[in-house]
Amino acid sequence: MKAQRDEFLDKLFEEAVNDSSIILISVDMGAPALDRWRSDLPNQFFSAGISEQNAINVASGLASQNKKVFVYMMACWVARCFEQIRYSCAMSGNKITIIGNGVGLGYAPAGPAHEPTEDIAYMRSLLGLEIISPASALQIPSLVEYLLNEPRLTYVRLERNVPELIDKIVADKGPLFVSNFRTNPYVFHKSIESRKIDVTIFSSGYMLDRSVKCADKLSGENLNAQVIDVCKVTSLNTEDFENLIVDTDYVVTIEEQTIAGGFGSAILEVLSEIKLIPVLRIGIDDRYIFENGTRESLLNENGLSIETISNRIKAFAQSF
Repeated sequence: MKAQRDEFLDKLFEEAVNDSSIILISVDMGAPALDRWRSDLPNQFFSAGISEQNAINVASGLASQNKKVFVYMMACWVARCFEQIRYSCAMSGNKITIIGNGVGLGYAPAGPAHEPTEDIAYMRSLLGLEIISPASALQIPSLVEYLLNEPRLTYVRLERNVPELIDKIVADKGPLFVSNFRTNPYVFHKSIESRKIDVTIFSSGYMLDRSVKCADKLSGENLNAQVIDVCKVTSLNTEDFENLIVDTDYVVTIEEQTIAGGFGSAILEVLSEIKLIPVLRIGIDDRYIFENGTRESLLNENGLSIETISNRIKAFAQSF
């Protein structure tokens, strides 16, 4: 299966062939999926070089002239152009899509400069910006169509790779799950098919794999769990969440982000408007990770192993 990045760029290219208003701006990226953009659509592709701020300003100018503009860069560099996104896009109402590839620890072991573990926190502070974290490459074609049909200022967080289990679950759920980005969040997995749910786990992206494995592990220890994929952590609808936790005793959020202001904080904010319910947020401690290692090893060493997560959930449930 293609990487999310390649699936996105290829699908966007197919649409751009028949729509000259689609523009792609690349920031110092040499992905092979860009080659046919350069050769076949030279008037719709621009290489900005190492100049993220300028790329956003150019994109906003093109968007103001009714172009459908996509800016592609490594996710770690999105922070460099935060000010331009705020002034040139959010304040000015210019609708562009920012594609950030390699979120979380996806570029391990390149070090903290290449591992954005706090991008959800700072990006969701921008007013009017939508954040989307697709779970699987199978969802990408529908995501591209959604972005083209309903343009807005959007930050798309792409994974460099995802565990096979995630793709399998998405494939098993079928076309409705794959195509509908208007309904959020999704019931991704249930450890036991019953109405009563002891623990509801909210997660997204890469950590869905570990969330599912934890749910299954907990079910063997008499703790029924369901896993919810929150692919959009902005504009959350309280009614959707209320329906998901109506028969739940505890809520857990699992993220490959630092705790302060991140995914779990977004879930807490919407739950606070529904009802009083115990919530445990599990993520990376609020520090930058300088240790070397693979993504899997760094997750395990920073409190996000399946065993550690499961034990924390059990202890949390038993404390009430």
